[in-house]
Amino acid sequence: MTTSTMSASVDSTQASAPPAPQSSLRRTVMIVLKVAVSFGALAYVYSTVLGKDGMADLKHQLGTLRWEWYAAGLVMQLAAITCGLARWKALLSGQGIRASWRYLGSVWMIGRFWGLVTPGGFGLGAWRFYETIRHTKLLARAMAVAGVEKVLGQLGFGAVVVAGSVYGFQFIGVKGVVLVNAFFIALVAAGLTLLAKPQVVRAIAKLLPQKIHGRVETLVEAVCAYHGKWSLLIGSALLSMGIHAFSNLIYVCAARALNVELSVGTVFFGTSLQILATMFPASINGIGLREAAAVALYTSVGVPPLQAALISTVGFTADVVISIFGMPIFLLRKTDGPSPFTVDPAPQEPC
Repeated sequence: MTTSTMSASVDSTQASAPPAPQSSLRRTVMIVLKVAVSFGALAYVYSTVLGKDGMADLKHQLGTLRWEWYAAGLVMQLAAITCGLARWKALLSGQGIRASWRYLGSVWMIGRFWGLVTPGGFGLGAWRFYETIRHTKLLARAMAVAGVEKVLGQLGFGAVVVAGSVYGFQFIGVKGVVLVNAFFIALVAAGLTLLAKPQVVRAIAKLLPQKIHGRVETLVEAVCAYHGKWSLLIGSALLSMGIHAFSNLIYVCAARALNVELSVGTVFFGTSLQILATMFPASINGIGLREAAAVALYTSVGVPPLQAALISTVGFTADVVISIFGMPIFLLRKTDGPSPFTVDPAPQEPC
């Protein structure tokens, strides 16, 4: 499928399938349920860990917060953002789409802000996709960037989980570590196969149910747009690992800020398990599920329940503090003038 054909088919599909009222109602109901789960779980966790005399302990924990470590967590957040921004810029250039660091950075921060304040999931990825399409009108290329970014993101997360799993025995035991590693090694292997041999994945996908086959085919088309660009893909994969490693280190810094006596490796791997819990699509931004997972994990290695919950909450506030800067950037952005993107001729798709 060529880029133009892919674009045309997507456009025609969108034109012929307007959103149904039932679909909008179901989406609204799901958002309301997620909000309820998020704040219900958060309230339950803190009502449980605070107990009868917990407010005094909470004031003590926050009053003795080591702000130098909290600042280090903010730096880790900025480092993760830098890796993500560099990966996005590289993948755009692989599709012949170029823009300045300043513009891409502003789009990234606005996307983070929307991801923070919109319970419907219109966040970082959606805003970047929208801005790319709005200025370039190149739907197929934007889809290719998003598809490969998704593959690389999962590959990077899997690599980080496996690398930190040596510290996981105290959380989930030998059998648990073996199962987690087996799953993520298989995930990384699948991602590498998709990047190296998309034709093989396409052939296997034909044996799958139609719904799954269609999704796999979309990913294959995205990868084909980067066929042969190994230096770009390897660099982007390393940046994906950097994103997840720095994201985990935010919570390592949060634990240090709270004077939690756990090793860096223990909190690093524990954070990966927290993130796995938030991937279950039952809450908004993982709120509530993150704290529940942290309490279950860290109390099992001797951390008091309140400190365990605060590791996740204090770490998450680092995300909030950085993301909130997207609001003034959005309000002050220019909406007219020439396109911030320059576009090269359509890249070849040899597979």
